[in-house]
Amino acid sequence: MRSERVGLIARKELLDTLRDRRTLFVALILPLLLYPALLLGLTQVIGATKRNLQEEKQRVLVDGLDADPELAEALEEGLELKTLDNAAEMRATLRIIADSIADVDEDTPAEDIDEWRREMRGTLAQNDVVGVLFARLEGGAEVPAARNEAMLLFDATNDESRAARRKVRAALHEYSERERERAKELYSDQRPLLEFMVHPIDVSTVEVASSQQKGAYSFAPMLALLIVLMCLTGAFYPAVDLVAGEKERGTMETLLVAPVTRTDIVLGKFLAVWVVAVVTALLNLGVMGLTFSKLAGMMPGSGIAFTMPAGALAAVTLILIPTAALFAAVALAASSFATSYKEGQHYLSPIFLVVMPLAMVAMLPNVELGPTLALVPVANVVLLVKAMLLGGEGARWALVAILAMAFYAALALWVTVSLFKRESVLFRSGAGKGHDATSLEAKRLGLPTESQGVLVFFVVLAFMFFLSGGTLPTDLWGVAKIFLISQVVAVLLPTLLAARFMKVDLKRTFRIAPLAPAAVPAIMCGALSTLVLVVGAQMRLMPAPEAEGFTQVVGMLAKAPVAVMLLLLAVLPPVCEELLCRGFLLSSLKTRFGAVRAVALTALLFGLLHLDASRIPATAAAGVVLGTVAILTRSIFGSILFHSVYNAVLALALHFPDLARGLENLGGIAFALAGVGLTLSLWFLHRLARPSESDGDSIAPPVP
Repeated sequence: MRSERVGLIARKELLDTLRDRRTLFVALILPLLLYPALLLGLTQVIGATKRNLQEEKQRVLVDGLDADPELAEALEEGLELKTLDNAAEMRATLRIIADSIADVDEDTPAEDIDEWRREMRGTLAQNDVVGVLFARLEGGAEVPAARNEAMLLFDATNDESRAARRKVRAALHEYSERERERAKELYSDQRPLLEFMVHPIDVSTVEVASSQQKGAYSFAPMLALLIVLMCLTGAFYPAVDLVAGEKERGTMETLLVAPVTRTDIVLGKFLAVWVVAVVTALLNLGVMGLTFSKLAGMMPGSGIAFTMPAGALAAVTLILIPTAALFAAVALAASSFATSYKEGQHYLSPIFLVVMPLAMVAMLPNVELGPTLALVPVANVVLLVKAMLLGGEGARWALVAILAMAFYAALALWVTVSLFKRESVLFRSGAGKGHDATSLEAKRLGLPTESQGVLVFFVVLAFMFFLSGGTLPTDLWGVAKIFLISQVVAVLLPTLLAARFMKVDLKRTFRIAPLAPAAVPAIMCGALSTLVLVVGAQMRLMPAPEAEGFTQVVGMLAKAPVAVMLLLLAVLPPVCEELLCRGFLLSSLKTRFGAVRAVALTALLFGLLHLDASRIPATAAAGVVLGTVAILTRSIFGSILFHSVYNAVLALALHFPDLARGLENLGGIAFALAGVGLTLSLWFLHRLARPSESDGDSIAPPVP
């Protein structure tokens, strides 16, 4: 029967798909492992930007608040008020323009309205404010016939101005409620006199952004996001066909035996993909620009128009050229690992997963291109496009962003050339296993490969992400259960099960070796010194962490007995996290990259493991010293002891306020002594170390 034949073919195709383990991993498993890290970082950035808007005091120009000091005091809680003292002419001009905008009718030319708004916007910029509040307060509840009015001028295309508008409206709402309550108290027996309570104050708002600016604010983030994604797509599919497709067709070998070098081959393919990506991005830029312009024209009454000025178009084109070069190089590098066109297509998913959060930065409120974000790949592109269309201050960082993307593109191209020179990458088998010399050496010694180490780390990260959350506990047992789940279930068990399943040598992988007694004092001194340096840098350079999530749970431990607190903070995390990071992960990365780079990479991943963006720099800095101790002592017990002493002091600081204040008030002399102590500790451990050829730590990075 036809249904039986169809089912047979479907089962055959399904089995063929399931046999391709690399495709299954990239398409099904890798997204589950990457989503937690990407979403966690994105949500923390969004939360931080919203908190900054709420906590920062925006500058607002005010006039007419002298009649009600309570209203001025309420506004000062969230805003920085700037008055127009001795500026009667400016007040009059502002009011005339604001009244003109507020009283426009259908016959008023749009050009006149935009001109008025540009003048108002210029006044805001000239006075370095994000809004203007005019108030006419003739009286409060004591004067029933009083007419109270407020006019707010704000910029709808400025996130700070929008935040200021919300704060002003909230303060005016509180003012209205206060006047209602006063009126009820004064005139409770005179109902007719309470008519005015319906509107204690008449509030009107005036937007100072022109129709073009509002159109840019509405469409620029989406335009920037779509351009980046289409540029990536335009680079990826030609790259897959030129590398994975040639492997599948059997024409790659013919090209490799031609009288050209591998570098020539890569540069030729790169140039072709680059051209396609640039053309794709520019075509999409033009089409989307016309589409958004047409869409804005189809929204009558919205006051939105969209066009792309010539200067903005030139800047966007310039940033797209190195962006396309970066995506072309990354696509060629990714496709070099694929053995077929089908497999190469699946590699697009993880690249999209990494690019999407960076591109979505354009959607975040109050995030502009600056000296730091100008160096972040992809994020600098979308923010520059947004700044050029909006005409913000971020446009002045355009050259930095363009040069940064050019540097990243050159670096990615260099990596791609290096990959093409490795036979193990270019001619890897379809079974999904690599057989290069370093991986074989790691297997011979019973150590995990770098891919296995990274896989286990992201599995642990996913476990920590999905097992966290929920209602925060209020009792000690609930707090202890959080630590047990996050450490034993999410970190320790996956690490041990992976080591068992991968059949690695447990002793070498986890550095299970006795610790020299002479190393103990040096390790403890190094831990205390590192704590002083890290805590001092954290408090001076990083913002204070929010009292929520894991930080709030740790704060609740201050009420627990000292023994319980030390068990949960100074014993459980050091054992579990060190077995993962300085055991399994460091052993796997050191096989490929050598000691120095492996310690640095492990430290970075150790910072990510704590699921808190504000703590990553400090935790990664401590991770560098932890990795160095593990390498020098060649024993997991050395890093566990270091980690335990470090956490024990932090735990005791939670319990004893005097110790916490002492750590907070340390000065330059203490930091200098801590630096000397850390240096001497590491020097002493280095003198104790005796390299052994039979030890896994003796593996040097191979020569490609």
